[in-house]
Parts: sequence; C-alpha cells; structure tokens
Amino acid sequence: MSALLKYQRLSLLEMLFDRIREGIIITNADNIIVDVNDTLSEITGYDRDELIGKKPDFLSSGKQNKEFYKTMWQNLSANGFWRGEVWNRKKDGSFYAEILTIHRTIDPRTGELFYLGLVSDITMFKQHQAELERLAHYDALTALPNRNLLVDRFEQAIAHSNRTQTLLAVCFLDLDNFKPVNDELGHNAGDELLIEVAQRIKAMLRQDDTVSRYGGDEFVILLGEMSNRQDCELLLHRLTEELSRPYLIENKTIRISASIGYTVYPFDHGSMQTLIEHADQTLYKAKLDGKKTFRMYETGNEGWQDERSEQLYAIRRALSENEFRLYLQPKINMCSGEVVGYEALVRWQHPDNGLMFPQQFLPLINGTSLEIQLGEWVIRQALHHLQQWQSQSKQWQISINLSAYHLSSNGFLQRLAQIITEFPVVDLQYFQFEILESHALDDLSLIVDVVRHCRDEFTIRTVLDDFGTGYSSLSHIRTLPVSAVKIDQTFVRNMLVDVDDCKIVEGVIALARSFDLEVIAEGVESLHHGQILLSMGCELAQGYVIAKPMPAAELEQWNQQFVLPEAWLRYRNHRHHMKWTQLNLFCLYLELSLENLEQCFKVDSEVLNRWPVMSIKQSHCGVWLERSENLQLMETECLQALNQKYRSFHHLLTMTIKLCQAGKKQNARYNLHSLKIRYQDIYHLVESKLLGMQSLE
Repeated sequence: MSALLKYQRLSLLEMLFDRIREGIIITNADNIIVDVNDTLSEITGYDRDELIGKKPDFLSSGKQNKEFYKTMWQNLSANGFWRGEVWNRKKDGSFYAEILTIHRTIDPRTGELFYLGLVSDITMFKQHQAELERLAHYDALTALPNRNLLVDRFEQAIAHSNRTQTLLAVCFLDLDNFKPVNDELGHNAGDELLIEVAQRIKAMLRQDDTVSRYGGDEFVILLGEMSNRQDCELLLHRLTEELSRPYLIENKTIRISASIGYTVYPFDHGSMQTLIEHADQTLYKAKLDGKKTFRMYETGNEGWQDERSEQLYAIRRALSENEFRLYLQPKINMCSGEVVGYEALVRWQHPDNGLMFPQQFLPLINGTSLEIQLGEWVIRQALHHLQQWQSQSKQWQISINLSAYHLSSNGFLQRLAQIITEFPVVDLQYFQFEILESHALDDLSLIVDVVRHCRDEFTIRTVLDDFGTGYSSLSHIRTLPVSAVKIDQTFVRNMLVDVDDCKIVEGVIALARSFDLEVIAEGVESLHHGQILLSMGCELAQGYVIAKPMPAAELEQWNQQFVLPEAWLRYRNHRHHMKWTQLNLFCLYLELSLENLEQCFKVDSEVLNRWPVMSIKQSHCGVWLERSENLQLMETECLQALNQKYRSFHHLLTMTIKLCQAGKKQNARYNLHSLKIRYQDIYHLVESKLLGMQSLE
C-alpha cells in the first residue's frame, strides 16, 4: 500500500473515531484506558483527560455483580469478543444503560494487546420501555392496575388458590350516587373523588390483594387467602364503612357509598370474565337492597350450571354437524398493496340464531376438551385452504388463533403431527399460530418449548397477538421464539385521539424492530390509521378499512376489486426517509386535531362535556415537537417558528373546545376560520420541507 493510501486510510479512521455516534473506549492489556472518543465523553460526562489512565470499572453502577464480569472476561479470553447490556454511572451520579461490545485485538506492528469497546447509549430506550409498560398496565387517573394487568393478577391468584387450597373472592364494586358529583361539581371533582376512593380501597387491602379500576366508577377486587365466607365479609364490611366516610373535594364535603357483589372461587368456576359477570349480577341485588352493602353470588340458587351444560352440548353437536365456518381477514402491506396473508377467524352458523361471533361461544368452552376439539378443526380447515392456495401458486400465509390451554395440553405436538400428515404437500412455512400475549404465559416454560418445536420441526411460525397488553412485554419477546408481534387493536383504534395509546403503538413498533421481528397492526379502521402507522414504520396491517373477515369463497372477488388507497401509496418512495416520514407525521397529527374539533359541533352536550381538553404537552403535535429537536428534522430557526405557530394554534383550539362545552357553539364557530388560516400556515411551512426533500431525490 502506498504511503498516500496509508495516509488517506489513517485520516479516514481518525475522522470516524471523532465523528461516530457510538462511544469508543480503548484499554491496554492491564485494562487501563488509553484513549476514548468525544462521544464516550458525552455519554459519561467525563472529559477525555479524566478517563485516560483509569480502569473502566470506575464507571460501574454496582448493578452487575462480580459473577457478571467474571463471565464477561471468560468469554473475552475464550472468544476474543463479548457483547451485552451494562448499567454504568455518569459523572453526575446518574445511571445510564449501554450496549457494550468488546473486541480483543493485537497491534500487528508491536504485538501489544488492546481491548476495543464500542458503547451505544440505550437509556432513552429503557425509559421509553418502562413508560410503555406503565401506560399499558396501569390506569392513568388512579394509578391502579387496569384490565390488562388484572388478567395477569387473576391468573396468579387462581394458581395460588389451587396450590394453597384457599378461597379467592372476586368482587365488583360500584360507587353509589357518583353521577350527581360529576353533574353538579364537574369532571375534575369527579376525578379527584375517584383518586381518593382508589387510595382508600388500596389502604384497606392486604399486600397480596389486588384492586383494579375496571371503568368509570367501577372497581374489581381480588381477595386471596380466604378461609371462609366470614373472613371475606368482615373485610368487605370494613371497606364499605370506610368508603362511606365524608370526602373533602374542592373545599366541599361529599358523601357517597359503595355497593359490592362478589363470588367465590372454587365454588364458582369459569374465566375471569365469567366470575366478574357473576359478581356484577350480584352487585345489582346489593343496589336493590338499599346500597352501601354487599351480596354474594349463590351458585346453588342459580340455574347457570345447567344452562352451561346445555350450551356445551349445543357446541358439541355443532362440531359434529359441521356448523362452524372459517372467515378470513386479509393482511396487507400498506406500501406495496400486496396481500401477505389472512387471519382465520371462527364463526358459528347456528341453525336458529344465525351467524354467531367467537365472543358468543368461545368463553363457554375455555379450559374444556371442546376447546381442543374446535382448535383441531380450525387447524385442519386452515391447512385445507393453504393446500388449495399453494396448488394455485398463491404464496399467502394463513394464521390461526390457538389458546394457551390448547398449546399446553398433553399430546398437543403429537396430535399436530398427525394432522399435518393429512396434508403432505403443504409448505408449512406459510402456516402461523397466533397466541394471545396475556394468555400465553400461564406456563411460560412449556409454551416456549412447544413454540420452539413447532418452528424447528414443522417450520410453523408463531405470532404474539395483542402485544403490549401483557405485564412484561419485553421479557416475553426475549423468551418466546416468535417471528412477529401484532399490536393490540385497542391501542391502534384509539391512537387517533389518545396520545398515550399513540406512544404505546410507536413503542411497540420500535421494540419489534430492535428484535428483528415483523410487526402487524390490527384494528386499522381509517386511512388516517394507516398513514400514521406507515409514518411510524409499520407496513403490515389488517382492519375494516382494508376488509372485514369474509368466507373463503369471497376472497377472489375481493382481491380483484381491492385497490391500495392513494393516501398510503405515496409512502412507497419515502418509507426509508426518516425525516420525511416524521414531518409527514406532524402534518397528520395537525390535520387530526382540526378534524376532532369539527366533531365538537356534531355531538350532543353530554358527549361534548366528556371531550378532553388537553394541554399542549398532552397533544399529538406537542409530543412530536418535544421530540423533534433531538431528531434534527429541520433548522433551529424553522423549528422555533413551527413551535411558536403551533402554540398559537393549540391555544385557540383549546379555547374553541371550551366555548363549545359552555354551550356557545356560535361563538366557537367564529374561531374556525382563524384556526383554518393558522392550520394552513403551519401546514405550508412543513409541506415546504417535504417538497424540498422530494426535489433532492
């Protein structure tokens, strides 16, 4: 190599060392720091001179034990390479998380040993994940577990009850006379009251009990370790007395009470939803008996067990009479318009009741042999469709929903292998199982083995459905050998109006990407849903705006008629341009805020009074602006102008909503013209940046 080439190469390496956005740390054979780059100084807060000459362990946070570092050095010694996640401490004492990659290297000229460390700061990612977990599992107002987390707690409580042979009480609590508080004092007072109620309930319960806000002024309570009915009713009596004590809200004394219905496991069997429904039924008896009281669900006095037996018989007969149908919902790539596959959804063509949906019959067979029989019928039907498609050279995937109970049942893999032999020419790499995250974790070790066996032996891939609703989503995708995740449709549907759900969707997409998993959004019900998902980097989707589930006989006609919306097609050439997609995302959020305002003029006063009046930091555009500075999407002056223009727009928007809520819709309409002018001003500013990017392509 010529001297000039060597010089150029050295110059390039020096430039990379200085400019790379990963921290670089070099130590000698004695593990003494001999050089670092500027990025490492930025990450740690230490100047270069403060780092050189020291051992890297002076940055240690203490979060990793000696065994961790012993294993790290053993791997370095054996392989010359180590990569892992490490928590360290900055100069200011704060902790930061990093992905650390260490290479052992020898200088070919001198034979001297060095260690080269590459550091990627993932602290923001960790914080975002923690926020994702919190938003997904705790009620924003009361900080109590929400319905998603309640599912986890219920399963744990049932398992504990079975293990210890103790009783579990499932209680449904509703506040008496709560509505007048909202009507007379306003929703802020109502919210403060709910917070106080939640605190009182939590203070009355034992450490292992659970209280969840179920919705509005309804709460579900799980009381475990009960020996008898008297123990339970003693606690509920104290609870109703505590909740009936006066509340001081906004300098006003408020008196309410609570009524409770409860049922007791194992005397009352069934899913969590079934037990809650029984407790809810009994709650109304308590209300009729004068409120501020509680009643127990009497299984012996109800006909529900006999009724359930009749329903199970009807489902068993439906299987033998071939009354079940598979409906198929398309999954598409929103950039290319390509149909990538279909989700198979079971329906019951009842001879008397017509077409019945899964929620009308699947809860009845949870945990029974019928659940397994119906699951095997679905597997056969799906493979039959796959066989037909492949004979026509159609490379479509088909996915089916399997319950955790079915997956973990004895002999599942053997029965699956037998069914597969009935379809010897089917390429199983196009066959997928979908398992609910919230249900798949009753026996995680067993589920992991089954999913891995399906992948390795049968080439059947598994998708984690309703992702984000489980209690520990990050650990689930690290443990379960899944190939894709589906964002829970509740988050997708609500993301246009709820900025927290929008954050969850964005976080799930980023999380899936970091683990090299496909991400699919379900619940896509409008063009705006698709545009926002595409801007966030999610291209695969299903939902009513694409197609409703349909019989297999209708697929051909739908495929011939389906045309990818122009609003989605424009992303085809821009989806890899982060600045373009992010700026476009702001435009979408801005458009949504104006559309939501126009809805204010169309709804009745009761709905309007519940309309959220958000601060700028709670708005989609406000959150976007807060992040945009770090992303360097536009020049500082331009960003400041955008920030100022949006603040003015948001202030007028908020005032207009308040006028509507005050019944002054005519005055509010006067603001619409000004708002649309400000909207156009902001839109043109961002649009000019988008057009500028297109001209550079």
